Amino acid sequence: MRAILVILDGLADRCWPALDGKTPLEAAHTPNLDRLASMGQTGLLQSLGRGYAPASEIAHFVIFGYPQEDYPGRAVFEAVAEGHRLTGNEVVYRGLFSSVEQQDGRLQVMRRFMDAGDDVCAELSKEIAHFEKDGVSCEFVFNTRQEGILFLRGEASEDVTDADPYIEDLPVIRVEPLEGAREPERATKTASCLNSYLSMVYRRLLEHPINKEREANGLPPVNFLLIKWCGRKRSLPPFEKLYGLKGASISTGLMYKGLATEIGMDWIGTKYLPNWQDDMVNRLKLAEQALDDGYEFIHVHTKGPDEAAHKKDPALKRDVISRLDEGLGYLFESSLLSDDNLIIITGDHGTPSGTRLLHSGEPVPLLMLGRYTYPDDVNVFHEKSCVYGSLGRIEGREMMPVVLNQLDRIKYMSAKLQPFNGIYWPKELNEFKLE
Repeated sequence: MRAILVILDGLADRCWPALDGKTPLEAAHTPNLDRLASMGQTGLLQSLGRGYAPASEIAHFVIFGYPQEDYPGRAVFEAVAEGHRLTGNEVVYRGLFSSVEQQDGRLQVMRRFMDAGDDVCAELSKEIAHFEKDGVSCEFVFNTRQEGILFLRGEASEDVTDADPYIEDLPVIRVEPLEGAREPERATKTASCLNSYLSMVYRRLLEHPINKEREANGLPPVNFLLIKWCGRKRSLPPFEKLYGLKGASISTGLMYKGLATEIGMDWIGTKYLPNWQDDMVNRLKLAEQALDDGYEFIHVHTKGPDEAAHKKDPALKRDVISRLDEGLGYLFESSLLSDDNLIIITGDHGTPSGTRLLHSGEPVPLLMLGRYTYPDDVNVFHEKSCVYGSLGRIEGREMMPVVLNQLDRIKYMSAKLQPFNGIYWPKELNEFKLE
């Protein structure tokens, strides 16, 4: 048996007056999700536990069965996806060119994403490529879309804060060592180096001829580098070793490519299609092909609900979900609905479409349909109905044991069947031979 995990990113939400007191999912037209819910078991998923508002990368990391304390940081995933070979000796940040304004000695974020092309950002990068202080060295390598990777080497620590406030109209954050840093002296040096580096970045970019020309033309200057998602590469056991399943991720974006690479999943990258219905059908067809190619755990991801929610328009998110539901209708035409397959549909976190919060801690509805599931009393798929589902409320760390159980692969936990004492029945055992 194989598993197909469909993640509708940012699916959960809150109730909004604009939708007559309904959530976007509840207000959406979802006959296919409702039909699937009526056929299988339902429940709620909270990837990090009640109330926590995870980012997508750590939510996926935990859902894929990795302990939260082993999370290396999103910048690691993005650096790997960009082709950088990390050794674990360096600390990495994601850096974003932005526009800030000095106000009373502080820097206020005015614009996060602007019209600056790759040629402009590449030229500006030359001015801020290298810096060193107190045994910590900085190297910024530009990639594309106003973004690059900031490498910290030498006495660098990953136990420091972000400088990016994540939202416009807020001040740049001073980098500080984390409380409980594993190496406090290194963390203090790293924070001091980064604050000096960012001060240098601002002064050099502010006076750069490119920005003088932009300001003369009425354009905001590209005069700062917002840094976030600090991390260090870790040695992570491959997904197939942990769970006995050959995995693949059908997704879009650097983070998902890097995450798949770091946990030993194959990445089947695809670009988004203009229509959400067509895009979902395309991803499900790729999942069919992946099954034919021998994959046993297939992650199918769409960013649609999350992107709509970040525009803070509940009706837009409702409509995107409706279009995705039309695409999910392909399941009933395909070979994916089979006793040989376990279909799982859920989200990674909530994304509220009407507040300033980036993500929220609402539980995400979950459904499973396979050989050993059974219909419960839930016939519609949304946050309110799935409270009553037979799967109950599960956390992300419980997802893979639940999946292995439904695949008939969960191990009798007193058994020690191989040197790596995992939680699944091995496909093959080392046979005893007479000596």
